[in-house]
Amino acid sequence: MKSSVLSFAASLALQYIGVAQAGVIGPSSPTVSIKNGTVHGIKDHVWNQDYFLGIPYALPPVGSLRFRPPHYINTTLRNINAKQYGVHCYGYGADQDGFTQSEDCLTINIVRPAGISHHAKLPVALWIHGGGFREGGGPDLRYNMSFMVDQSKKINLPIIGITFNYRLSGWGFLSGSEVEGTQNLNIGLKDQRLAMHWVNENIKAFGGDPDKVTIFGESAGGASVGMQQYAFNGRDDRLFRATIQQSGSPIYWGPMKSPKDFQAEFNAVAVAAGCADKPSPLNCLREAPVAVLNTIFPDQFWQPVLDGRFLTEYGSQALKNGRYVKVPTIVGATSDEGASFGAIGAHNDGHITAYFATASSWSSATIQELLNSYPADVSIPPAENFTGLDDGTSLPENGAAYHRAAAIVGDYMFIANRRHTAEILTSQNVPVWSFRFRAVPNGMEPYSGSGHFSEVGFVFHNLKGDGYDGPYDNGNPLGGPKEAEFAGLADYVCRSWIRFIAHRDPRVGTSNSDLKWVPYGHGAGKRQIVFDIISTGGSYIETDDFRYDGIEHIKKHVLQTQR
Repeated sequence: MKSSVLSFAASLALQYIGVAQAGVIGPSSPTVSIKNGTVHGIKDHVWNQDYFLGIPYALPPVGSLRFRPPHYINTTLRNINAKQYGVHCYGYGADQDGFTQSEDCLTINIVRPAGISHHAKLPVALWIHGGGFREGGGPDLRYNMSFMVDQSKKINLPIIGITFNYRLSGWGFLSGSEVEGTQNLNIGLKDQRLAMHWVNENIKAFGGDPDKVTIFGESAGGASVGMQQYAFNGRDDRLFRATIQQSGSPIYWGPMKSPKDFQAEFNAVAVAAGCADKPSPLNCLREAPVAVLNTIFPDQFWQPVLDGRFLTEYGSQALKNGRYVKVPTIVGATSDEGASFGAIGAHNDGHITAYFATASSWSSATIQELLNSYPADVSIPPAENFTGLDDGTSLPENGAAYHRAAAIVGDYMFIANRRHTAEILTSQNVPVWSFRFRAVPNGMEPYSGSGHFSEVGFVFHNLKGDGYDGPYDNGNPLGGPKEAEFAGLADYVCRSWIRFIAHRDPRVGTSNSDLKWVPYGHGAGKRQIVFDIISTGGSYIETDDFRYDGIEHIKKHVLQTQR
Protein backbone atom coordinates (compact mmCIF):
# COMPACT_ATOMS: atom_id res chain seq x y z
CA MET A 1 0.00 0.00 0.00
CA LYS A 2 3.00 2.29 -0.17
CA SER A 3 5.90 3.27 -2.34
CA SER A 4 8.92 5.52 -2.22
CA VAL A 5 7.31 8.07 -4.53
CA LEU A 6 8.09 11.51 -3.11
CA SER A 7 5.37 14.01 -2.36
CA PHE A 8 5.52 17.42 -4.00
CA ALA A 9 6.32 19.06 -0.69
CA ALA A 10 9.03 16.53 0.07
CA SER A 11 10.50 16.82 -3.40
CA LEU A 12 10.83 20.55 -2.89
CA ALA A 13 12.58 19.87 0.36
CA LEU A 14 14.96 17.48 -1.36
CA GLN A 15 16.12 20.29 -3.67
CA TYR A 16 18.17 21.39 -0.69
CA ILE A 17 19.70 18.02 0.14
CA GLY A 18 22.80 18.54 -2.01
CA VAL A 19 23.64 21.59 0.07
CA ALA A 20 22.71 19.85 3.29
CA GLN A 21 24.82 16.80 2.56
CA ALA A 22 27.79 19.03 1.94
CA GLY A 23 27.36 20.42 5.42
CA VAL A 24 26.67 23.98 4.23
CA ILE A 25 23.86 25.85 5.98
CA GLY A 26 22.08 28.23 3.61
CA PRO A 27 21.53 31.77 4.92
CA SER A 28 17.77 31.59 4.26
CA SER A 29 17.29 28.39 6.27
CA PRO A 30 14.89 28.71 9.21
CA THR A 31 16.80 28.18 12.43
CA VAL A 32 15.62 27.28 15.91
CA SER A 33 17.68 27.17 19.10
CA ILE A 34 16.89 24.21 21.32
CA LYS A 35 18.52 22.95 24.49
CA ASN A 36 21.46 21.22 22.83
CA GLY A 37 22.07 23.21 19.67
CA THR A 38 20.75 25.21 16.75
CA VAL A 39 18.48 23.37 14.31
CA HIS A 40 18.75 24.38 10.64
CA GLY A 41 15.73 23.47 8.53
CA ILE A 42 14.21 24.17 5.11
CA LYS A 43 11.82 26.89 3.97
CA ASP A 44 9.27 25.64 1.43
CA HIS A 45 8.10 28.72 -0.47
CA VAL A 46 5.30 26.87 -2.30
CA TRP A 47 3.54 25.56 0.81
CA ASN A 48 4.89 28.42 2.92
CA GLN A 49 6.08 25.98 5.56
CA ASP A 50 9.24 25.26 7.49
CA TYR A 51 10.56 21.69 7.68
CA PHE A 52 12.92 20.45 10.36
CA LEU A 53 13.65 16.86 9.40
CA GLY A 54 15.70 14.06 10.89
CA ILE A 55 16.47 15.75 14.23
CA PRO A 56 18.03 13.22 16.64
CA TYR A 57 15.99 12.96 19.84
CA ALA A 58 18.11 10.28 21.53
CA LEU A 59 21.63 8.91 21.41
CA PRO A 60 22.15 6.37 18.63
CA PRO A 61 21.08 3.00 20.14
CA VAL A 62 24.15 1.18 18.90
CA GLY A 63 26.99 -0.77 20.48
CA SER A 64 26.48 -1.03 24.22
CA LEU A 65 23.20 0.93 23.88
CA ARG A 66 21.63 -1.72 21.63
CA PHE A 67 18.65 -3.43 23.30
CA ARG A 68 18.60 -0.74 26.01
CA PRO A 69 16.13 2.08 26.70
CA PRO A 70 16.81 5.29 24.76
CA HIS A 71 19.24 7.76 26.29
CA TYR A 72 18.90 11.52 26.27
CA ILE A 73 21.39 13.51 24.25
CA ASN A 74 23.11 15.34 27.08
CA THR A 75 25.80 17.07 25.04
CA THR A 76 25.70 20.13 22.80
CA LEU A 77 25.42 19.26 19.12
CA ARG A 78 25.77 22.90 18.01
CA ASN A 79 24.57 23.04 14.39
CA ILE A 80 21.93 20.36 13.81
CA ASN A 81 21.38 19.81 10.09
CA ALA A 82 17.64 19.11 9.69
CA LYS A 83 17.23 19.38 5.93
CA GLN A 84 16.33 15.79 5.08
CA TYR A 85 14.49 12.88 6.63
CA GLY A 86 16.52 10.40 8.62
CA VAL A 87 16.62 6.70 7.84
CA HIS A 88 14.01 4.16 8.91
CA CYS A 89 14.68 1.93 11.89
CA TYR A 90 15.25 -1.68 10.92
CA GLY A 91 11.92 -3.35 10.23
CA TYR A 92 10.36 -6.06 8.14
CA GLY A 93 7.52 -5.56 5.69
CA ALA A 94 6.38 -3.49 2.72
CA ASP A 95 6.51 -0.26 4.73
CA GLN A 96 10.32 -0.48 4.59
CA ASP A 97 10.44 -0.61 0.78
CA GLY A 98 12.47 2.20 -0.73
CA PHE A 99 13.87 3.42 2.58
CA THR A 100 17.42 3.15 3.89
CA GLN A 101 17.44 1.43 7.29
CA SER A 102 19.80 1.62 10.24
CA GLU A 103 20.10 1.14 13.99
CA ASP A 104 20.91 4.84 14.23
CA CYS A 105 17.36 5.90 13.49
CA LEU A 106 15.85 7.76 16.47
CA THR A 107 14.91 10.99 14.73
CA ILE A 108 11.97 13.36 14.72
CA ASN A 109 10.42 15.53 11.97
CA ILE A 110 8.63 18.84 12.47
CA VAL A 111 6.43 20.72 9.96
CA ARG A 112 5.13 24.17 10.87
CA PRO A 113 3.66 27.21 9.11
CA ALA A 114 6.59 29.29 7.90
CA GLY A 115 8.04 32.08 9.92
CA ILE A 116 6.08 31.69 13.12
CA SER A 117 7.51 33.11 16.32
CA HIS A 118 8.63 30.99 19.23
CA HIS A 119 5.89 32.87 21.11
CA ALA A 120 3.14 31.48 18.83
CA LYS A 121 2.11 28.60 21.15
CA LEU A 122 0.47 26.57 18.38
CA PRO A 123 -1.27 23.25 19.12
CA VAL A 124 0.84 20.21 18.26
CA ALA A 125 -0.16 16.97 16.49
CA LEU A 126 2.26 14.12 17.27
CA TRP A 127 1.76 11.06 15.01
CA ILE A 128 2.80 7.56 16.10
CA HIS A 129 3.02 5.37 13.01
CA GLY A 130 1.62 1.86 12.80
CA GLY A 131 2.95 -1.29 11.17
CA GLY A 132 2.41 -4.04 13.73
CA PHE A 133 5.45 -2.89 15.74
CA ARG A 134 7.60 -4.45 13.01
CA GLU A 135 7.63 -1.93 10.14
CA GLY A 136 7.06 1.71 9.28
CA GLY A 137 8.67 5.06 10.00
CA GLY A 138 8.17 8.78 10.34
CA PRO A 139 9.59 9.54 6.85
CA ASP A 140 6.79 7.50 5.21
CA LEU A 141 5.16 10.00 2.84
CA ARG A 142 1.69 8.71 3.60
CA TYR A 143 2.19 10.54 6.90
CA ASN A 144 3.54 13.73 5.34
CA MET A 145 2.33 16.52 7.63
CA SER A 146 2.43 19.25 4.97
CA PHE A 147 -1.15 18.76 3.85
CA MET A 148 -2.63 18.72 7.37
CA VAL A 149 -0.65 21.80 8.39
CA ASP A 150 -1.84 23.51 5.19
CA GLN A 151 -5.46 22.66 5.99
CA SER A 152 -5.01 24.01 9.51
CA LYS A 153 -4.00 27.38 8.13
CA LYS A 154 -6.93 27.41 5.71
CA ILE A 155 -9.39 27.13 8.62
CA ASN A 156 -7.42 29.59 10.78
CA LEU A 157 -6.39 26.96 13.30
CA PRO A 158 -2.66 26.61 12.55
CA ILE A 159 -0.94 23.61 14.09
CA ILE A 160 2.50 22.03 14.13
CA GLY A 161 2.77 18.46 12.80
CA ILE A 162 5.33 15.93 14.02
CA THR A 163 6.34 12.40 13.03
CA PHE A 164 9.18 10.27 14.37
CA ASN A 165 10.80 6.82 14.38
CA TYR A 166 10.92 4.23 17.12
CA ARG A 167 12.66 0.85 17.21
CA LEU A 168 10.76 -2.08 15.75
CA SER A 169 10.59 -5.88 15.87
CA GLY A 170 13.36 -7.49 17.92
CA TRP A 171 15.34 -4.26 17.87
CA GLY A 172 12.64 -2.58 19.94
CA PHE A 173 10.80 -5.43 21.64
CA LEU A 174 13.35 -8.15 22.42
CA SER A 175 12.04 -10.24 25.28
CA GLY A 176 12.53 -13.50 27.16
CA SER A 177 13.75 -14.64 30.57
CA GLU A 178 17.17 -13.07 29.98
CA VAL A 179 15.52 -9.67 29.52
CA GLU A 180 12.80 -10.06 32.14
CA GLY A 181 13.33 -8.02 35.29
CA THR A 182 15.58 -5.49 33.54
CA GLN A 183 14.78 -2.07 32.12
CA ASN A 184 15.29 -3.42 28.61
CA LEU A 185 11.74 -4.52 27.81
CA ASN A 186 9.38 -2.54 25.57
CA ILE A 187 12.15 -0.20 24.50
CA GLY A 188 10.23 0.71 21.32
CA LEU A 189 7.49 2.13 23.54
CA LYS A 190 10.16 3.85 25.60
CA ASP A 191 11.51 5.41 22.40
CA GLN A 192 8.03 6.85 21.86
CA ARG A 193 7.97 8.14 25.41
CA LEU A 194 11.35 9.83 25.06
CA ALA A 195 10.25 11.44 21.78
CA MET A 196 7.23 12.83 23.64
CA HIS A 197 9.52 14.18 26.38
CA TRP A 198 11.71 15.75 23.68
CA VAL A 199 8.68 17.50 22.23
CA ASN A 200 7.61 18.66 25.68
CA GLU A 201 11.04 20.17 26.30
CA ASN A 202 11.75 21.66 22.87
CA ILE A 203 8.59 22.40 20.92
CA LYS A 204 8.16 25.86 22.41
CA ALA A 205 11.28 26.96 20.52
CA PHE A 206 9.54 25.97 17.25
CA GLY A 207 6.42 27.98 18.15
CA GLY A 208 4.44 25.10 19.64
CA ASP A 209 2.73 24.87 22.99
CA PRO A 210 3.97 21.95 25.12
CA ASP A 211 0.66 22.06 26.98
CA LYS A 212 -1.36 21.54 23.78
CA VAL A 213 -0.02 18.27 22.40
CA THR A 214 -2.36 15.65 20.92
CA ILE A 215 -0.91 12.20 20.27
CA PHE A 216 -2.55 10.18 17.50
CA GLY A 217 -1.89 7.01 15.57
CA GLU A 218 -3.38 4.12 13.63
CA SER A 219 -3.17 0.35 14.15
CA ALA A 220 0.01 -0.27 16.18
CA GLY A 221 0.17 3.51 16.42
CA GLY A 222 -3.34 3.62 17.89
CA ALA A 223 -2.40 0.84 20.29
CA SER A 224 0.73 2.81 21.20
CA VAL A 225 -1.37 5.86 22.00
CA GLY A 226 -3.45 3.70 24.34
CA MET A 227 -0.37 2.18 25.97
CA GLN A 228 1.12 5.62 26.56
CA GLN A 229 -2.13 6.52 28.33
CA TYR A 230 -1.89 3.70 30.84
CA ALA A 231 1.91 3.48 31.07
CA PHE A 232 3.39 3.54 34.57
CA ASN A 233 -0.04 2.82 36.07
CA GLY A 234 -1.54 5.81 34.29
CA ARG A 235 1.03 8.32 35.53
CA ASP A 236 0.40 11.72 33.99
CA ASP A 237 3.71 13.25 32.92
CA ARG A 238 1.80 16.06 31.18
CA LEU A 239 3.07 14.95 27.78
CA PHE A 240 -0.29 15.20 25.99
CA ARG A 241 -3.69 16.73 26.56
CA ALA A 242 -5.76 14.68 24.09
CA THR A 243 -5.57 11.44 22.09
CA ILE A 244 -6.86 10.10 18.78
CA GLN A 245 -6.90 6.31 18.46
CA GLN A 246 -7.50 4.94 14.97
CA SER A 247 -7.97 1.15 14.70
CA GLY A 248 -6.18 0.75 17.99
CA SER A 249 -6.84 1.56 21.64
CA PRO A 250 -5.59 0.78 25.15
CA ILE A 251 -7.17 -2.67 24.64
CA TYR A 252 -4.73 -4.70 22.56
CA TRP A 253 -5.78 -6.47 19.34
CA GLY A 254 -4.78 -9.87 20.77
CA PRO A 255 -3.74 -11.41 24.07
CA MET A 256 -0.98 -9.43 25.78
CA LYS A 257 2.00 -11.63 26.54
CA SER A 258 4.66 -11.84 29.23
CA PRO A 259 8.43 -11.84 28.58
CA LYS A 260 8.58 -15.62 29.05
CA ASP A 261 6.16 -16.11 26.17
CA PHE A 262 8.96 -15.03 23.81
CA GLN A 263 11.59 -17.37 25.19
CA ALA A 264 11.61 -19.58 22.10
CA GLU A 265 12.18 -16.54 19.89
CA PHE A 266 14.99 -15.28 22.12
CA ASN A 267 16.63 -18.70 22.09
CA ALA A 268 16.48 -18.81 18.30
CA VAL A 269 18.15 -15.39 18.05
CA ALA A 270 20.84 -16.39 20.55
CA VAL A 271 21.61 -19.58 18.62
CA ALA A 272 21.75 -17.76 15.28
CA ALA A 273 24.16 -15.19 16.72
CA GLY A 274 26.35 -17.74 18.50
CA CYS A 275 25.35 -16.34 21.89
CA ALA A 276 23.40 -19.24 23.40
CA ASP A 277 26.31 -20.53 25.51
CA LYS A 278 27.68 -17.16 26.58
CA PRO A 279 27.55 -16.04 30.26
CA SER A 280 25.25 -13.20 29.16
CA PRO A 281 23.47 -13.96 25.89
CA LEU A 282 21.93 -10.46 25.96
CA ASN A 283 25.32 -8.74 26.16
CA CYS A 284 26.59 -11.04 23.45
CA LEU A 285 23.67 -10.00 21.21
CA ARG A 286 24.70 -6.37 21.64
CA GLU A 287 27.88 -7.25 19.77
CA ALA A 288 26.29 -9.45 17.11
CA PRO A 289 26.57 -8.29 13.49
CA VAL A 290 23.49 -6.51 12.18
CA ALA A 291 23.38 -8.89 9.22
CA VAL A 292 23.02 -11.88 11.52
CA LEU A 293 20.10 -10.39 13.42
CA ASN A 294 18.49 -9.35 10.16
CA THR A 295 18.44 -12.97 9.05
CA ILE A 296 16.21 -14.10 11.92
CA PHE A 297 14.14 -11.10 13.09
CA PRO A 298 12.05 -11.05 9.86
CA ASP A 299 10.61 -14.50 10.69
CA GLN A 300 9.61 -13.51 14.23
CA PHE A 301 6.73 -11.41 15.55
CA TRP A 302 8.00 -9.45 18.54
CA GLN A 303 5.38 -7.42 20.39
CA PRO A 304 4.97 -5.32 23.56
CA VAL A 305 4.76 -7.32 26.79
CA LEU A 306 3.51 -6.87 30.33
CA ASP A 307 6.80 -5.90 31.94
CA GLY A 308 5.65 -4.96 35.45
CA ARG A 309 6.76 -1.35 35.16
CA PHE A 310 5.92 0.39 31.89
CA LEU A 311 2.93 -1.89 31.29
CA THR A 312 1.73 -3.37 34.55
CA GLU A 313 -1.69 -4.75 33.58
CA TYR A 314 -3.98 -5.43 30.65
CA GLY A 315 -5.30 -2.30 28.99
CA SER A 316 -8.90 -3.34 29.66
CA GLN A 317 -8.12 -3.62 33.37
CA ALA A 318 -6.28 -0.30 33.42
CA LEU A 319 -9.36 1.35 31.93
CA LYS A 320 -11.72 -0.42 34.31
CA ASN A 321 -9.58 0.61 37.29
CA GLY A 322 -9.20 4.19 36.09
CA ARG A 323 -5.42 3.91 35.87
CA TYR A 324 -4.82 5.92 32.70
CA VAL A 325 -4.39 9.56 31.70
CA LYS A 326 -7.93 10.90 31.39
CA VAL A 327 -8.00 13.29 28.45
CA PRO A 328 -10.51 13.99 25.67
CA THR A 329 -10.34 11.17 23.15
CA ILE A 330 -11.40 10.29 19.62
CA VAL A 331 -11.52 6.53 19.11
CA GLY A 332 -12.63 4.77 15.95
CA ALA A 333 -12.23 1.98 13.43
CA THR A 334 -13.14 1.19 9.85
CA SER A 335 -16.31 -0.70 9.02
CA ASP A 336 -14.51 -3.73 7.63
CA GLU A 337 -11.37 -4.21 9.70
CA GLY A 338 -11.51 -7.99 9.48
CA ALA A 339 -11.57 -7.99 5.68
CA SER A 340 -7.93 -6.84 5.68
CA PHE A 341 -6.42 -9.76 7.56
CA GLY A 342 -6.20 -12.61 5.11
CA ALA A 343 -8.62 -14.36 2.80
CA ILE A 344 -11.01 -16.61 4.62
CA GLY A 345 -12.25 -19.34 2.29
CA ALA A 346 -15.33 -20.01 4.37
CA HIS A 347 -18.48 -21.47 2.82
CA ASN A 348 -20.15 -22.73 6.00
CA ASP A 349 -19.89 -23.01 9.79
CA GLY A 350 -17.42 -25.87 9.53
CA HIS A 351 -15.01 -23.79 7.46
CA ILE A 352 -15.22 -20.90 9.93
CA THR A 353 -14.62 -23.26 12.84
CA ALA A 354 -11.60 -24.77 11.10
CA TYR A 355 -10.23 -21.32 10.30
CA PHE A 356 -10.39 -20.06 13.88
CA ALA A 357 -9.16 -23.35 15.30
CA THR A 358 -5.98 -22.81 13.27
CA ALA A 359 -5.71 -19.02 13.55
CA SER A 360 -6.43 -18.70 17.28
CA SER A 361 -6.17 -20.57 20.57
CA TRP A 362 -9.94 -20.62 20.96
CA SER A 363 -11.65 -23.83 22.02
CA SER A 364 -14.30 -25.37 19.83
CA ALA A 365 -16.89 -24.37 22.45
CA THR A 366 -15.78 -20.72 22.28
CA ILE A 367 -15.92 -20.74 18.51
CA GLN A 368 -19.42 -22.20 18.58
CA GLU A 369 -20.54 -19.57 21.07
CA LEU A 370 -19.23 -16.86 18.77
CA LEU A 371 -21.00 -18.39 15.77
CA ASN A 372 -24.23 -18.40 17.76
CA SER A 373 -23.71 -14.67 18.38
CA TYR A 374 -23.13 -13.84 14.71
CA PRO A 375 -26.13 -14.63 12.50
CA ALA A 376 -25.46 -16.36 9.23
CA ASP A 377 -26.61 -13.31 7.26
CA VAL A 378 -24.18 -10.91 8.97
CA SER A 379 -22.65 -8.50 6.50
CA ILE A 380 -19.89 -5.93 6.48
CA PRO A 381 -20.75 -3.09 6.95
CA PRO A 382 -23.92 -3.80 8.95
CA ALA A 383 -27.20 -3.82 7.07
CA GLU A 384 -25.46 -3.96 3.70
CA ASN A 385 -25.13 -6.86 1.28
CA PHE A 386 -22.24 -7.55 -1.06
CA THR A 387 -24.01 -9.96 -3.40
CA GLY A 388 -20.80 -10.70 -5.27
CA LEU A 389 -19.94 -13.18 -2.55
CA ASP A 390 -22.87 -15.42 -3.37
CA ASP A 391 -23.47 -15.02 -7.10
CA GLY A 392 -20.30 -16.65 -8.39
CA THR A 393 -18.38 -13.42 -8.97
CA SER A 394 -16.44 -13.41 -5.72
CA LEU A 395 -12.72 -14.04 -5.56
CA PRO A 396 -12.07 -17.77 -5.33
CA GLU A 397 -10.39 -17.60 -1.92
CA ASN A 398 -13.49 -16.09 -0.35
CA GLY A 399 -16.62 -18.11 0.21
CA ALA A 400 -20.26 -17.46 0.96
CA ALA A 401 -19.56 -17.20 4.71
CA TYR A 402 -16.59 -14.89 4.26
CA HIS A 403 -18.24 -11.80 5.70
CA ARG A 404 -19.43 -13.66 8.73
CA ALA A 405 -15.90 -14.83 9.50
CA ALA A 406 -14.41 -11.43 8.70
CA ALA A 407 -16.93 -9.73 10.99
CA ILE A 408 -15.72 -11.89 13.88
CA VAL A 409 -12.06 -11.15 13.07
CA GLY A 410 -12.63 -7.39 12.84
CA ASP A 411 -14.70 -7.23 16.01
CA TYR A 412 -12.21 -9.37 17.92
CA MET A 413 -9.18 -7.33 16.88
CA PHE A 414 -10.47 -3.76 16.74
CA ILE A 415 -14.18 -2.98 16.78
CA ALA A 416 -15.17 -4.54 20.10
CA ASN A 417 -12.08 -2.91 21.61
CA ARG A 418 -13.11 0.47 20.22
CA ARG A 419 -16.63 0.17 21.59
CA HIS A 420 -15.47 -1.03 25.01
CA THR A 421 -12.94 1.80 25.24
CA ALA A 422 -15.57 4.40 24.36
CA GLU A 423 -18.00 2.96 26.87
CA ILE A 424 -15.55 2.85 29.78
CA LEU A 425 -14.12 6.32 29.17
CA THR A 426 -17.60 7.78 28.87
CA SER A 427 -18.70 6.06 32.10
CA GLN A 428 -15.77 7.75 33.83
CA ASN A 429 -16.75 11.18 32.50
CA VAL A 430 -13.94 11.41 29.95
CA PRO A 431 -15.06 13.34 26.82
CA VAL A 432 -15.21 10.76 24.00
CA TRP A 433 -16.04 10.96 20.31
CA SER A 434 -16.29 7.74 18.31
CA PHE A 435 -16.20 7.15 14.55
CA ARG A 436 -16.74 4.42 11.99
CA PHE A 437 -15.05 4.97 8.63
CA ARG A 438 -17.22 3.49 5.89
CA ALA A 439 -15.89 4.91 2.59
CA VAL A 440 -14.39 2.31 0.24
CA PRO A 441 -11.11 3.67 -1.20
CA ASN A 442 -10.53 3.97 -4.92
CA GLY A 443 -9.78 0.66 -6.62
CA MET A 444 -10.77 -1.65 -3.77
CA GLU A 445 -13.10 -4.54 -4.58
CA PRO A 446 -16.62 -4.01 -3.18
CA TYR A 447 -16.44 -7.30 -1.27
CA SER A 448 -13.63 -5.91 0.89
CA GLY A 449 -15.54 -2.82 2.00
CA SER A 450 -13.64 -0.22 4.01
CA GLY A 451 -10.73 -2.13 5.43
CA HIS A 452 -7.91 -1.46 7.85
CA PHE A 453 -5.98 1.78 7.09
CA SER A 454 -8.72 3.15 4.79
CA GLU A 455 -9.11 6.41 6.69
CA VAL A 456 -5.43 7.39 6.91
CA GLY A 457 -5.19 9.18 3.55
CA PHE A 458 -8.28 11.20 4.46
CA VAL A 459 -6.93 12.15 7.89
CA PHE A 460 -3.72 13.46 6.29
CA HIS A 461 -5.59 15.11 3.37
CA ASN A 462 -3.36 13.16 1.01
CA LEU A 463 -5.37 13.86 -2.14
CA LYS A 464 -2.68 12.70 -4.58
CA GLY A 465 -1.88 9.47 -2.78
CA ASP A 466 1.73 10.36 -2.01
CA GLY A 467 3.57 7.33 -0.67
CA TYR A 468 0.90 4.82 -1.77
CA ASP A 469 0.95 2.20 -4.49
CA GLY A 470 -1.28 -0.89 -4.91
CA PRO A 471 -3.87 -2.20 -4.50
CA TYR A 472 -5.38 1.19 -5.27
CA ASP A 473 -6.01 2.27 -8.86
CA ASN A 474 -3.01 4.34 -9.98
CA GLY A 475 -1.66 4.07 -6.45
CA ASN A 476 -4.09 6.63 -5.05
CA PRO A 477 -6.85 5.63 -2.61
CA LEU A 478 -8.40 9.08 -2.97
CA GLY A 479 -8.28 9.15 -6.79
CA GLY A 480 -10.40 7.63 -9.53
CA PRO A 481 -13.92 8.48 -10.66
CA LYS A 482 -14.97 9.58 -7.15
CA GLU A 483 -11.97 11.86 -6.67
CA ALA A 484 -14.09 14.96 -6.00
CA GLU A 485 -16.20 13.13 -3.43
CA PHE A 486 -13.10 11.77 -1.73
CA ALA A 487 -11.64 15.29 -1.58
CA GLY A 488 -14.80 16.56 0.10
CA LEU A 489 -14.66 13.79 2.68
CA ALA A 490 -10.94 14.43 3.25
CA ASP A 491 -11.74 18.10 3.91
CA TYR A 492 -14.23 17.09 6.58
CA VAL A 493 -12.18 14.34 8.23
CA CYS A 494 -8.88 16.22 8.27
CA ARG A 495 -10.46 19.42 9.54
CA SER A 496 -12.31 17.48 12.24
CA TRP A 497 -8.96 16.18 13.45
CA ILE A 498 -7.49 19.69 13.35
CA ARG A 499 -10.40 21.13 15.33
CA PHE A 500 -9.96 18.43 17.93
CA ILE A 501 -6.21 19.06 18.11
CA ALA A 502 -6.87 22.78 18.55
CA HIS A 503 -9.90 22.65 20.88
CA ARG A 504 -10.19 19.01 22.11
CA ASP A 505 -13.67 19.06 20.57
CA PRO A 506 -14.23 18.30 16.86
CA ARG A 507 -17.44 20.33 16.85
CA VAL A 508 -15.84 23.71 17.55
CA GLY A 509 -15.75 25.92 14.47
CA THR A 510 -17.74 23.67 12.13
CA SER A 511 -19.82 25.48 9.53
CA ASN A 512 -23.60 25.34 9.47
CA SER A 513 -23.44 22.98 6.50
CA ASP A 514 -21.18 20.48 8.28
CA LEU A 515 -22.53 17.41 10.02
CA LYS A 516 -22.06 17.98 13.75
CA TRP A 517 -20.23 15.35 15.80
CA VAL A 518 -21.92 14.22 18.99
CA PRO A 519 -20.25 12.97 22.19
CA TYR A 520 -20.43 9.21 22.59
CA GLY A 521 -23.01 9.17 25.39
CA HIS A 522 -24.30 6.50 27.75
CA GLY A 523 -26.54 3.44 27.44
CA ALA A 524 -28.98 3.60 24.56
CA GLY A 525 -27.62 7.04 23.73
CA LYS A 526 -24.26 5.75 22.50
CA ARG A 527 -23.73 7.67 19.29
CA GLN A 528 -20.92 7.93 16.78
CA ILE A 529 -20.19 9.51 13.43
CA VAL A 530 -19.99 7.42 10.25
CA PHE A 531 -17.74 8.82 7.52
CA ASP A 532 -18.71 8.20 3.88
CA ILE A 533 -19.00 9.93 0.53
CA ILE A 534 -22.24 11.41 -0.77
CA SER A 535 -22.84 8.84 -3.53
CA THR A 536 -23.19 6.11 -0.90
CA GLY A 537 -25.25 8.13 1.54
CA GLY A 538 -22.75 10.57 2.96
CA SER A 539 -21.64 10.90 6.58
CA TYR A 540 -24.22 10.54 9.33
CA ILE A 541 -24.70 9.89 13.04
CA GLU A 542 -25.66 6.39 14.20
CA THR A 543 -26.40 4.54 17.39
CA ASP A 544 -23.44 2.31 18.17
CA ASP A 545 -25.27 -1.01 18.56
CA PHE A 546 -24.48 -3.01 15.40
CA ARG A 547 -23.51 -6.67 15.90
CA TYR A 548 -24.48 -6.17 19.53
CA ASP A 549 -24.64 -9.83 20.62
CA GLY A 550 -21.32 -10.81 19.07
CA ILE A 551 -19.43 -7.81 20.42
CA GLU A 552 -20.96 -8.24 23.86
CA HIS A 553 -19.74 -11.84 23.86
CA ILE A 554 -16.21 -10.74 22.93
CA LYS A 555 -16.23 -8.00 25.56
CA LYS A 556 -17.32 -10.40 28.27
CA HIS A 557 -15.22 -13.44 27.47
CA VAL A 558 -12.11 -12.05 25.76
CA LEU A 559 -11.35 -8.42 26.49
CA GLN A 560 -11.68 -8.66 30.25
CA THR A 561 -9.32 -11.59 30.68
CA GLN A 562 -6.58 -11.37 28.05
CA ARG A 563 -6.21 -7.79 26.93
